[in-house]
Amino acid sequence: MINTRYSGIVDNTNCFVYHILGCGAIGSSAATQICRMGGTNFVLYDYDKVDIVNIGVSQYNNDDVDKYKVDALEEHLKAINPNITVDKFNERFEHYSYRSESDIAILGFDSMEARLEAVTIMCRVNSAKPKFIIDGRMGAEHYQQYIFDNPTVTKYKKEWYSDDIGSVEPCNAKATSYCSNMSGSFIANSVRKLIKNQPYNRKFSFNFPIMGLEKSRMVL
Repeated sequence: MINTRYSGIVDNTNCFVYHILGCGAIGSSAATQICRMGGTNFVLYDYDKVDIVNIGVSQYNNDDVDKYKVDALEEHLKAINPNITVDKFNERFEHYSYRSESDIAILGFDSMEARLEAVTIMCRVNSAKPKFIIDGRMGAEHYQQYIFDNPTVTKYKKEWYSDDIGSVEPCNAKATSYCSNMSGSFIANSVRKLIKNQPYNRKFSFNFPIMGLEKSRMVL
């Protein structure tokens, strides 16, 4: 099995459904790492196509250019594990495809406005929303992450800021390969903590220039 070396660390990744909202730098990195960690159930949401500029910061290559991101990412995931299940929505996010109380949603959209809209959609029905939302926000050399247990729009808005200040906060047009790859590592590690019922940080930020990590108190 591909996750044999994870034995004793995490062995229940396949018991959850991973909704990847935005299959760009953050989403593609998180999905491939979760897949390598044993995840087998994915729902991909993105209406965009792979462009040449995506290759430097995402998990795509030249063969993927002009493919829809959901199609290209499905191919990469199935190249890791051909036995996974992948559902795709190649359209603007307007509907959350709830699967079970084991849903984990990962936000990787480019704009803060799109993130807030997505959370609003996902939380419309209290009995059909994700168990957790992991929101990874990436700038060129700065990464922030927020985890919402039993998410609500009110909770999310407390950690939300507008795109108008995107130049000083993560979630802007600039990106680097090392930040995007690290974002996937941070998210995969958080997934491991959540599904193993281990303590986790609700929020933290990592700054690459100073190699500085700031984090909230751990919760369970």
